[in-house]
Amino acid sequence: MPVLAEHRLKVKYEGGLADQNALPGYDGATSIDGITRAVHIVLHAYMTGEVISRATALKNASVLIKPARQGSFIFELLVLIEAYPATTGIGAALGAPMLYDFIKTAFKRATGSLDAEPETTSLRKLYERKEPPPLKRPPVDFDELSEVLEGSLQDAHRPIGVDGTVGKISIGSPRHELVVFNDNTKDWVNTREEGVGLEVVRGNITRYNSLSRNSRVFVDQFGRVVPMRPDADFSVGDLSLLTWSLHGSNIGAPNKLDMRVRRVSSASGRVKRLLLSDCQRAPID
Repeated sequence: MPVLAEHRLKVKYEGGLADQNALPGYDGATSIDGITRAVHIVLHAYMTGEVISRATALKNASVLIKPARQGSFIFELLVLIEAYPATTGIGAALGAPMLYDFIKTAFKRATGSLDAEPETTSLRKLYERKEPPPLKRPPVDFDELSEVLEGSLQDAHRPIGVDGTVGKISIGSPRHELVVFNDNTKDWVNTREEGVGLEVVRGNITRYNSLSRNSRVFVDQFGRVVPMRPDADFSVGDLSLLTWSLHGSNIGAPNKLDMRVRRVSSASGRVKRLLLSDCQRAPID
């Protein structure tokens, strides 16, 4: 029998009907399913280094649901990880701090905290490396993972703000709160339709993932960093411009690009990411 490392996630619903130790049948079941699917997708990424869009069968790990307890509406997810799984880009780490940190970072990024970074030493060092370890996958792209989590997290937020049913949902380890879902995070995960029209923005690349081709770009017009990925019509020949701009950022002399993009916005209109159609070097003022 394989040795299993056991980790627990406490999921707590608070406010409204949840304070009576109950949830509305349909919205509550949809939310529990959404959270479980999201944990499943994150755990798969943690174990394999691969980002998937559906909660397919896990290898060397499993997720179980424990019964609800009194005190608001509380249930537990029991995460079982087989000891000594295949070595991946994020390591065969069974320790609870690294797993909880990975889950926290993934969920925070996916619910609007775009600057969330790993805090545990081992995970932080992995993401600070310029190149992946030999013979291993590069670290999971949290921006890519955030995007595929949106559907599950939309379901997870289903009962929040519905006729006072639930005020917030917290997910945590037995000792620490990892992330809170509320009206603001619900707004974030419920994406508007992608912008139809193209617009030109100017900025510089601050991070680039050569595997997923996702990047981070500081947009002058927005005054902040925004995730960006190539759109379907983007020419791979322009990828060298992204790395050219990144190189400038790394040496403290940002190389600006003029980029034609489409916005993807939250329900309230805040820009979540950009879809890049094409780009060119910006003229030097």
